[in-house]
Amino acid sequence: MEKNICLLITLFLISGLFCFTGCETTRTTKGAGIGTAAGAAVGAIIGHQSDHRTGGAVIGGVVGGAVGALIGRRLDNQAKELEQVQGMESVKVDQENQKIEAILKINFDVDKDIIKPAEATKLNDLAGVFSHYPENIVVLEGHTDSDGSEAYNQTLSEKRVRAAENYLRGKNLNIASLSSVGYGETRPVASNETSEGKAQNRRVEIKISVDPSRVPQNQ
Repeated sequence: MEKNICLLITLFLISGLFCFTGCETTRTTKGAGIGTAAGAAVGAIIGHQSDHRTGGAVIGGVVGGAVGALIGRRLDNQAKELEQVQGMESVKVDQENQKIEAILKINFDVDKDIIKPAEATKLNDLAGVFSHYPENIVVLEGHTDSDGSEAYNQTLSEKRVRAAENYLRGKNLNIASLSSVGYGETRPVASNETSEGKAQNRRVEIKISVDPSRVPQNQ
């Protein structure tokens, strides 16, 4: 007997995010615009400290725009690569909240936290994508349904999410950081009154933010 869990991958972009279905020019321009605004704000602060507010904002805007466009292209490319991961159910973009969410279905045996061969293949694909993006800051969050005691589910979520973390660590990913935390049954996304809802609640969420200092500049 198996239990399904979902890998929910949420990518938060510090400098900008782009429409996943729009044209490349639109995505890059939007990223540059957000980056320009962020860079101008930082530049203005620096300029204020040196009595060159306008100049600081202009310089910061130019630099921020370039960085925003670069990070934007890389985020867009990463989202496209995530679509090709085995078992990936969906990749969605939320421009307003500046994030990408991808859901990957994996299975654990009942009450077990061992990564099975078929699921390892999916994690291998995921690791392959992450290996291209050294700027990724990855946090894994483990969740369960409400079957069993709250204490038991807390422990199970920690074991499962740690198993996923350890598996990815075994791939020697050159990313900014990788960590995990278990939440047990405390953060359901669906009703635990139905089998379908329980299946949605058994999941690992992977949240990814970006460390701009690790973004390759030669692209």
